[in-house]
Amino acid sequence: MRRAQHWCFSFFLLWCFNTGSFAQIAPDTYWVQFSDKDNTPYSLSQPEQFLSQRAMDRRAAYGIAYDELDLPVDPAFIAAVLATGDVQLLNRSKWFNAITIRTTDHAAILLIQELPFVQAVRSRSSAVVPAHPTSKFAQLATVQDRDGEEYGPSFLQIEMLNGQELHALGAKGQGVLIGVLDSGFDGVDSALAFQPMRDRGGLVLTRDLVAHDGDVFQDHWHGRSVLSTMVAVLDGQLLGTAPEADYVLLRTEDAGTEFPVEEDNWISGAELADSLGCDVLNTSLGYTTFDDSTMDHTYADLDGQTLRISIAANIASRKGMIPVCSAGNNGSSDWHYISAPADAIGVLTVGAVGDVENYAPFSSHGPSADGRVKPDVCAMGWGTTILRSDVDSVVAANGTSFASPILAGLVACLWQLHPGRTNEEIMDAVRRSASFFNAPSDSLGYGVPDFGAAHILLQMSTGVADASSKAELHLFPVPFRDELFVQLPVGVNGQVGVAFFDATGRLVGHENISANAAGMVRLGSDRLGVLSHGAYVVQVQQQGRVWQQQLIKAP
Repeated sequence: MRRAQHWCFSFFLLWCFNTGSFAQIAPDTYWVQFSDKDNTPYSLSQPEQFLSQRAMDRRAAYGIAYDELDLPVDPAFIAAVLATGDVQLLNRSKWFNAITIRTTDHAAILLIQELPFVQAVRSRSSAVVPAHPTSKFAQLATVQDRDGEEYGPSFLQIEMLNGQELHALGAKGQGVLIGVLDSGFDGVDSALAFQPMRDRGGLVLTRDLVAHDGDVFQDHWHGRSVLSTMVAVLDGQLLGTAPEADYVLLRTEDAGTEFPVEEDNWISGAELADSLGCDVLNTSLGYTTFDDSTMDHTYADLDGQTLRISIAANIASRKGMIPVCSAGNNGSSDWHYISAPADAIGVLTVGAVGDVENYAPFSSHGPSADGRVKPDVCAMGWGTTILRSDVDSVVAANGTSFASPILAGLVACLWQLHPGRTNEEIMDAVRRSASFFNAPSDSLGYGVPDFGAAHILLQMSTGVADASSKAELHLFPVPFRDELFVQLPVGVNGQVGVAFFDATGRLVGHENISANAAGMVRLGSDRLGVLSHGAYVVQVQQQGRVWQQQLIKAP
């Protein structure tokens, strides 16, 4: 069940572990959790010690306070653990006040357990990392050319989300930093499709949190394929959804094995992304089962606040980032549920659809164990255009692994247009713009979002006038049926935007219309006929000013 079958992968692992047994095959890995940060040399009054200027600026912009989670693990604790014997430090987690180590020295483990500041030691089984693992991945299909110039065959996956509207507004991710956590980025340092990113210095940092060999470009193709849907530029074949954003590439996944240590790697990667000031995180990975079945997650664990990786994803959201996660590829198996961290509360979980927005049968189902809508939204993950393995042409591939980054790139573009909005407001607008917002399902969530509509939602809810100003706007007749007149405030004429929101706050209609010299706008049956009877909020916008009123459409 764990192996993905639809020309792609999305991993399914777990972090249940046996705290009492340490007799594992070499080299063993362990999670060592500390009791406190009382004597740390770091101070919350000096965040520059552990956060970049970009990260501090993001915290300031959105009013996010520094807290103990931001403080790094006490280096004295780490030194004491390493001094117990033949122990290798792999990764550290400030959010959980813990480190991941590797050792075959059983005596050292016993000594670590006795250290007064060690709260827990848990086995995190791993195996030797193969140089070029390929067993998890099937072959890709040849793509069929479609009409298109700049986008080529990738236009469909962007048009489905109305992302080309954001691009037409000049938003292609400029100034947004995206962290990509994956299995490796083979060829990104040399492929023609990534040359524009390299030439403009858009590759900010890479880090291998699996092998720690400093090279993410020789390990695996999956991260490259994921990245290609966001930033690749291959004329007439592929244009990513955020081709001018900046990127941090983090290898957290060992493609040759399935063990909980990979979740620990992910947590370290998310913390690094936070400290660098990343705005958006893409995770085309998921964890439910391991090579050791005794460690498997259960569906009950997927409540968004039980599994450590999901807790970490929630923390990443609280720190101001937008985590975007693939739902998983087990929709047609006995285990058909989403994986972790897709169950997290503060993330956008993305399922897969085909070229006519039809549910992809492999896309994992929700809801979360506590009954929340999952996936949140869907994007094209069935027949997605990605970069081929020879890196100078494209293929069609299947998997929620590709639906997630397509959407993550457009989230970056949307945030670029609305930098004053919080991550929660951006995610809420994406959900509200989706095709089934009023009737979500376990397979499609809220449906396929419309980023053009999400942009309008954010635009129309900015700077709403106070009560006295609203009185200047007159709508008649009220209630209305097939005709509505909007009398604008004195002095307002020319092009205006008129939007209708239903009782749930979802945008259900928007028009750009020219008012006459008297400031009057008429909406006829051609525009109003699509609205069912009921209550609406009408918002009118011109040059940054917004007015709104409630009204009823009669049967």
